Amino acid sequence: MSEARAVETPAQAAANRKKGRGELRTRLVLGPAMLIVVGLIYFVDSTYMAERGMRGYLVAGLLGLLGFAGVLEYVAMMRNAGFAIARVLLPLYTALLLVSPFFFGWHTLDRELYPLVIGTLGLLFPIALESLSRRRMQQGLELQGATMLGFLLIAWPMFLAQGMALRHLPSVLWVALVCKGGDIGAYLTGIAIGRHKLIPHVSAGKTVEGAVGSVFWSVGIALGLRGWLLDPEVPLTLTAAVIVGIILNVTTQTGDLIESLLKRRCGVKDSSKLLPAHGGVLDLIDSLLFSFPAFFLVLTWLTP
Repeated sequence: MSEARAVETPAQAAANRKKGRGELRTRLVLGPAMLIVVGLIYFVDSTYMAERGMRGYLVAGLLGLLGFAGVLEYVAMMRNAGFAIARVLLPLYTALLLVSPFFFGWHTLDRELYPLVIGTLGLLFPIALESLSRRRMQQGLELQGATMLGFLLIAWPMFLAQGMALRHLPSVLWVALVCKGGDIGAYLTGIAIGRHKLIPHVSAGKTVEGAVGSVFWSVGIALGLRGWLLDPEVPLTLTAAVIVGIILNVTTQTGDLIESLLKRRCGVKDSSKLLPAHGGVLDLIDSLLFSFPAFFLVLTWLTP
């Protein structure tokens, strides 16, 4: 069976090449289109909204929508794979969490982090009680684990990203460019010189060379954009920018691999078919899920 799969007929090879070219054309159109939309939102947020004392609101709203959509995709993947999950409570508490940032100031942190604690306990407590019932006893731990994983892995980071947008809007753009630049760098380096597989049992396409190249790309972008997007509000020194660039790249690659593991466990190629040739929303934000919280800590440490 494996040998039969390894050998492609000329017709199959031609069909695969045609499919690959079609996906590439779609990516070349859809990718820049999404960048233009995001760029316009950022421009309006940093000018028109800033003049009205509401800088960061549009980007925070976009991040909230992406986080909610990502959780919906997560619930669908887990349910289709047969996992027990709180399919109503998880989206509900995610929506409440991602609406809450607009009611806080985010400049001097105090009550801004309350929604994380309240939301986590509010979500966990009822499903923990439900797990004690005779009907749910066999799947109780799975119900709690799968539900809380989605909340912590997706809702928490996007909530903190919203806080970043409302505290210092350019930081969100800086983190996104450093992380996504590392993604692109890994892809290009892997194509050029990739030979050794990184974690083939999780993601067959990633290489050690691509991972190393990704670090250099992220650090280069972090240094190149530091003065434009961070200074002087976020006093990140040259050495600190290198260190933070490495940290963001490591968290970026980890988030990407964790989502690959999740999709492999659920038996799907993409989190959804929302975006042709790109996958779903979760496929777009996976590399940011650990990076946003990491830089949130840096931002709150360096700014008053």
